[in-house]
Amino acid sequence: MNRDAFYLEILRTIAESRTGLKVNEVEKALKERGLNFSERTLRNRLEKLANEGILEKSKSTWILTDKGREILNSKTVFERLGEFSETVEYNLLRSTFNLYIMEGTVPTSIAIIDKNKVDKALEVLTTVLESEVSTSKLAVIFDEEEIVDSIEIGRGRVGIGTISSTIYDIIMLNIGVILSVEYAGLLKYVDSKPYGLVELINYSGTTVSPGLLFIRGGYTSVYDVVRKGEGFVVTAIRSFSPYALEEVRNEVLLAEARGIGKTIAISPPMNNVFGVPSGKRAMIMFQAGINQLAPLYELGFRPELRINEALVNIKEFKKIHELR
Repeated sequence: MNRDAFYLEILRTIAESRTGLKVNEVEKALKERGLNFSERTLRNRLEKLANEGILEKSKSTWILTDKGREILNSKTVFERLGEFSETVEYNLLRSTFNLYIMEGTVPTSIAIIDKNKVDKALEVLTTVLESEVSTSKLAVIFDEEEIVDSIEIGRGRVGIGTISSTIYDIIMLNIGVILSVEYAGLLKYVDSKPYGLVELINYSGTTVSPGLLFIRGGYTSVYDVVRKGEGFVVTAIRSFSPYALEEVRNEVLLAEARGIGKTIAISPPMNNVFGVPSGKRAMIMFQAGINQLAPLYELGFRPELRINEALVNIKEFKKIHELR
């Protein structure tokens, strides 16, 4: 193995841990990949990567810098196709949320903004989270230098967390129903009602959240939908076994009664949801959780959006108006 390939494996190994690794942990992980290097050799390589600004050491743990993550992403772009679907699966594995007792950890998206903008941001989000395009009315604030799961809030910054719509995947899995990730859709609203889908992105062909692509591309106008009833929001489209239609409908009713999720449509097989054919599978379309944070991007708050990258105990959340 040449030097560049070895360094790439080090970056890949550390990135997969999410929280960083000690030297002996990196060594063990590399051995599991069939790469045997002495601790001394490995330590020298880590120090070299740190000198180049690619890694940094926090106490005894090595983590990737922004530069390191950028390098890793550029070197593995084709490998990362469908990565967001894997993020959903990762949340399914780790989340402990139970709808019946309303306890456990929930998948959370975080908008990190300048601390001096938080009051205005909460004013905007109060309007959004109390609307029909939101997954829930709940939110949480993380202060500067706080670590949320594996996300560190920088100095002079604040993180605003909202519940991700992938909570639906967790809710359904808890009753034995697997939702297959299909599309993110751009849904047009007219007179405060869903009018039709105008764009679709297949999750399997992207390396980042498709909803985030819509937002960055300037396609969404969530705040206009909330205030004027006209514009575009992001939806999530999943398929599932038609034998579970009744169970899914019942669970959706319970979730919405408890303030979780906003379902747009549930479609039986051989039907369609706003023009999306379901084939032999049933389909469900619901409001994407990213809608809750999209207005911060649309209105120029310049947030750093971390979509579905953390799990947070639901008891830490409060109704959005209680945070102001």
